[in-house]
Amino acid sequence: MLRPIVFVLAIVAAVVTGNRTDSFWYGLLAFFVVMGAGRVLRSVIRGNASQALYRAIWPGAATGYAFLFDWLGLPPWATFFVSWIAASLTKQAIRPLLPRQRRIVTTVRGSWRSIDLEELLP
Repeated sequence: MLRPIVFVLAIVAAVVTGNRTDSFWYGLLAFFVVMGAGRVLRSVIRGNASQALYRAIWPGAATGYAFLFDWLGLPPWATFFVSWIAASLTKQAIRPLLPRQRRIVTTVRGSWRSIDLEELLP
């Protein structure tokens, strides 16, 4: 139920940001930032605080880098790409500092066998 609401809000944020800045690229970045914030909200609602913290890194870093690179005078298209890459690198750099996420991995235990071509064809 939350996913369509976040998608609509992301579109609204992209349109408002794009119209205010007269830049498609800032609007596109706003869309992805709001979608990332929606993933954070979903993790908070599910009660997974460590995952919410990890997911909050990228939208926050992308927003901060966008303001920084805009202030430095980069063109909007360059700000979009550099902010995206810098936020992704920041997320990966901070990952070891966060508490480890526990994942439940299910495996199928069984025997492997070869499949003949005649089994596949009718």
